Amino acid sequence: MTILVTGARGSLGGRVLSRLAGAGHPVRGTARDAGALDLPEGAEPAELDVTATGPWPALRGVTELFLYTVRGDAGPFLAAAREAGVRHVVLLSSPAAYDVGEFDQPIGLIHRAMERAVADSGLPHTVVYPSWLATNARRDWGDQLRAEGRIAMAHPDAQVNPVHPDDVAEVAVALLTGTRHRARRLVVTGPASVRQRDLVEVLGKVLGKAIPVDELTREQAIAARPPWLPEDILTTLLDVSAQAVGVPAAVTNTVERVTGHPARPFADWARQAGFTIG
Repeated sequence: MTILVTGARGSLGGRVLSRLAGAGHPVRGTARDAGALDLPEGAEPAELDVTATGPWPALRGVTELFLYTVRGDAGPFLAAAREAGVRHVVLLSSPAAYDVGEFDQPIGLIHRAMERAVADSGLPHTVVYPSWLATNARRDWGDQLRAEGRIAMAHPDAQVNPVHPDDVAEVAVALLTGTRHRARRLVVTGPASVRQRDLVEVLGKVLGKAIPVDELTREQAIAARPPWLPEDILTTLLDVSAQAVGVPAAVTNTVERVTGHPARPFADWARQAGFTIG
């Protein structure tokens, strides 16, 4: 009765795996290169590519599965998971699969394809939709903070609902280890809708220094695109953030319903994140 966690090197997958191992659950963490895994005590490493043609020895003895969305055909793997006796899948998707401006764009289409594959497999499953992850602040702003001590962005008044990654992980663990909260879909958000410039203000308070915000035009934001971010993805994100200016982001009580505690505020994550400035 093993729980399989794909994407064990990722921020959310790693948190899920650590909590499962810490609670004494038999857990197996996977990556395409198992040698790159650094797992906690009690967790078993395994190599896995869910878009390969098999076989998949990582499925041996697995009863629950935490699954990242992937590009490519996961159908054969999911069929093998069903044959192997997997009883429930927790699929990590994205609100991009249904949100205005994203569901029919590249990110949304990838997540929708994965959701269809899981549904078509016949496996019982819950799709988890984490909102704007607090870790996006490090991804999007960390380099600027360290290099310049200020942040440039388009649409700083766009509203988001930042969710702490630990809350997402705890919801996933509850779904993997118990049946009470299993549903077709769960939208997991932070406790409040806030402007992105307000998040920068929170970071400044945590760091003890005001952080200036420079508002970019759409053209300036595209010109400043980091190499790792495809232009079509960036333009979609810019369209979505433009629509979110002055519009409250949806907030749910999923974290409290499932875990028993309120969703953590963005400031909690910021204090833990180890940002530096200037």
